[in-house]
Amino acid sequence: MRIGGDVPGFLPCKTCSYNWTSDANQRWILFAARERGANIFEAFPLGIPPYWMTNSGCSSGGRNYSDNLNSNYHDAYADYLTEVVKWYKEQGLTFRTLEPFNEPTERFWTYYEYLLKYLLQVGEYLNEKGLSNETSISTFDEYTIDEEIYTESCIDNDAKSYIGQYNTHAYGGTQRMQLFNISKQDNKRLWMSEVGFYSSKDMSTSIKLSEAILNDMSYLKPVAWIYWQVIEHAPNGDDGNEFALIGADFSNSTTSLDIRLSFYGFAQYTKFIRPVCTNKNNISDIWNINVSMFNISSFTAFRTSNNNETLNLLPNIWNITGGILTYLSPANSITTWVFSMAITNFTQ
Repeated sequence: MRIGGDVPGFLPCKTCSYNWTSDANQRWILFAARERGANIFEAFPLGIPPYWMTNSGCSSGGRNYSDNLNSNYHDAYADYLTEVVKWYKEQGLTFRTLEPFNEPTERFWTYYEYLLKYLLQVGEYLNEKGLSNETSISTFDEYTIDEEIYTESCIDNDAKSYIGQYNTHAYGGTQRMQLFNISKQDNKRLWMSEVGFYSSKDMSTSIKLSEAILNDMSYLKPVAWIYWQVIEHAPNGDDGNEFALIGADFSNSTTSLDIRLSFYGFAQYTKFIRPVCTNKNNISDIWNINVSMFNISSFTAFRTSNNNETLNLLPNIWNITGGILTYLSPANSITTWVFSMAITNFTQ
């Protein structure tokens, strides 16, 4: 098994008691994130039951892509997931959503015929354990946007009553506006909950990442946009064979982290997402940005590029003339402009 893939569960066997000291590292990360300001949490077990609930005896998947959750344990697995959510709530951490699935209709996961029944079982357990007022179900984390639309069309209103959020991956599909409209019509939050791009030593991954964010923000309009994954085991700088923004050596903590340009490209959005005017550019070009609608007192700019720029603060050498900010953008770069607004007091 790959390094980092051997994740222990909380219920090690059918006759065992829950072991809440299990998986100490990930529990530490979860509570450390909360201490540092994170306030929205989703329980996402990747649709993977404990090994002893599976047909194959292995949590990594079924043989020949077959259904792997043993039909005798459908109810037990729903009980298990909600029991974990309940325990965390007792520790003071509430999951806003519980996602029982991961790419359920993709060819790697073929237990689709059980999906609706299982969703209802999870929802009923949330109700029985007094969790449903604060924790709803999120669904379905399909591999593509178009698959997400199809799966959502297959569930009835009883199942939808337990759902508070639609999650989609964005590894394919074209129907972004359609999915946005469906989520709005059904009154569900919408997350783009997973996408990843192979790493690189130059700006190529950052540009792909930026293009994906801008495309999704324009047409899919999710309230959250989540990258997979930030850190992976890549001790030899295994660029191009994994999705990491940061390469690490999970077997040797003294090895320096390999922080890629894509980390800083993503930071152009995560650091400045509110007061932001962001552009990405594949060719050198002059941008004329109309800022005449704003009462700007000052501004700063940050750029990520191939020219040894990670998240560099640029010198304030551009002027605004006639409400137009003119900027020479280098090829293969991402730039964020942060404007400070002058506040005018009006009297009536």
